[in-house]
Amino acid sequence: MGFLMFTARVHDLARQKSDTQYKLLKISRKLRDLQQYAAMVGNGNISIGDLLSSPGSMMGRSMAYIGYAHNTAMQYMQMNAPMMQMMYQQQMGGAMQNPQQMQQMQNYIMRTLYIQGREQAAQEEQKNLKVEEGKLAQEQETLKTLLDEITQELQEAKKARDEDVKMMAPKYTANA
Repeated sequence: MGFLMFTARVHDLARQKSDTQYKLLKISRKLRDLQQYAAMVGNGNISIGDLLSSPGSMMGRSMAYIGYAHNTAMQYMQMNAPMMQMMYQQQMGGAMQNPQQMQQMQNYIMRTLYIQGREQAAQEEQKNLKVEEGKLAQEQETLKTLLDEITQELQEAKKARDEDVKMMAPKYTANA
């Protein structure tokens, strides 16, 4: 009877080990993809080429980030542009400039503010990525510990099953 119990336990532990290895593989892949995406965000400006070379699992997040970064940058630019233009006018002391120079300066201010807004969005995304990466690393460590425990218990169950089989084996003795 012990043989059947140990065999069932070995089977159950083997299934648990397989399931845990699969979860660990998924988490490792997700963590690797997240790290690649974090490196892409950390580089600063994300281009379409970066998007196309990003991991498939991060495509949705990349698209959402690009939209968020653009909207945040536009809002930052629109909020701060009037103040910056006013400061520029004050520094110039009301001196007359030709319209081309004024347009160039306005374009420069808008572009600079847009870039600052994108940098703020990138910093927020990097903070979010660090938190998510920490959670995944913690979950990965938990699964590794669980896998080690299951592996050890599986070895003990196999050993107990094999000993039970040895005890059940018929013992023939020669009587002379």
